[in-house]
Amino acid sequence: MTEINYPAVVHAPHFKIQKSTNRGLEPLSERLYSSREDAATWASVLREPGDLVLIGEYSVAYYARCVVCGEFSDDERMRFADWTELGQYLTREPGWRWTCEQLVFCPNHRPDEED
Repeated sequence: MTEINYPAVVHAPHFKIQKSTNRGLEPLSERLYSSREDAATWASVLREPGDLVLIGEYSVAYYARCVVCGEFSDDERMRFADWTELGQYLTREPGWRWTCEQLVFCPNHRPDEED
């Protein structure tokens, strides 16, 4: 049984910057922010003149960090609004593994068994 010191699933408000287009809402940034203030600050930096920018709130976020040691898969400390998005992201990170049990493992702590 894996000891979970750093959960990959965090039940707390997170925020995503989106802009309104003629096709609907599109992400202005792929990143999830842990505070509305951070999202608003980045929205002011990322938006183009005339963009209608909205900040969406999510009640859960999925962290690209090892559940054993807490190491993130990269320096950006990525968080996602969808578990599948996290999985797609981690397929580009050598040695990292994500499971259907919503666990994330770094190369040093991944289980011995392979898919």
